[in-house]
Amino acid sequence: NLNSGSIGLLVTLPLFIVPCGSQLPKAVQKIFGETRCGSKVEEKKPAMHILDWDAVKGGFSWEILFVFGGGAMLAYGTVASGLAAWIAEQLAEVGGGEFGFVIIVAFVVCMVTEVVSNTSTMSIFGAIIATTAYLKGYNAVQMMLVVCFSASFSFMLPTATPPNMVVYATGLIPVKDMAKSGMLLNLGAVLVGSMYLTWVVPAILGDEFDNMGAPSSA
Repeated sequence: NLNSGSIGLLVTLPLFIVPCGSQLPKAVQKIFGETRCGSKVEEKKPAMHILDWDAVKGGFSWEILFVFGGGAMLAYGTVASGLAAWIAEQLAEVGGGEFGFVIIVAFVVCMVTEVVSNTSTMSIFGAIIATTAYLKGYNAVQMMLVVCFSASFSFMLPTATPPNMVVYATGLIPVKDMAKSGMLLNLGAVLVGSMYLTWVVPAILGDEFDNMGAPSSA
C-alpha cells in the first residue's frame, strides 16, 4: 500500500544517487549556473551526491527520530488498547447543555490529538459524537465539525503535528517551553472554537441538516 512513508522514501532515496552540483560536468554547470552548483560539506571528503550518508549521519538530529517514533508508538498504543474509543464513549454521557457539551468534546479531542493522528482521532470520535448528538437532539453535522476543528488544535508536543516537529528540530525551543505555550494556545483555540461552533456555525448551516436521521454505521 502506498502511504506517506513510501512517498517519503520515493523522494529521498534518489538524492543519495543523483550527483551534486560540484560533480556535474562543467558544461552542465554552466547551464544551471556555476553559483548554484557549489557543494558545502563539513567533512574534508568532497560531496559526491545531493545527500551523502557521511554528511547525513553527522548532521542529522537523531533525537528527533526517537521523539517522533515514540510518539507514533504512543499513538498506536492509545488506539490499539481501546483507550481512545473508551474516552470517546465516556463523552456520550456528558451533559451541561449544548455549549458545555461542545467545549468538553473540543477539549478532550484537542488533548487526544496531541498523541494520536488527526485522521485516527476523527475516525474514533466522529461516529460516536455524531450519534450522541442525534440522541441529545443536537445537530450531528455541527458536532462532527467540533471534532474536525478540535483535531487540528495540536500545539503542545513535537509529535502532535509536523510543523511542531520542525520548530523543535531547530533546538532553540525546549519541549517544556513548547508545552507551556502550546497549552495556552490549545485552551484559547478550544474556547474561541467552541463559541464559534456553538453560535456561528449553526447560522451558517441553517436548517438544512435539522431533519437528518440517525448516523449510519454502514
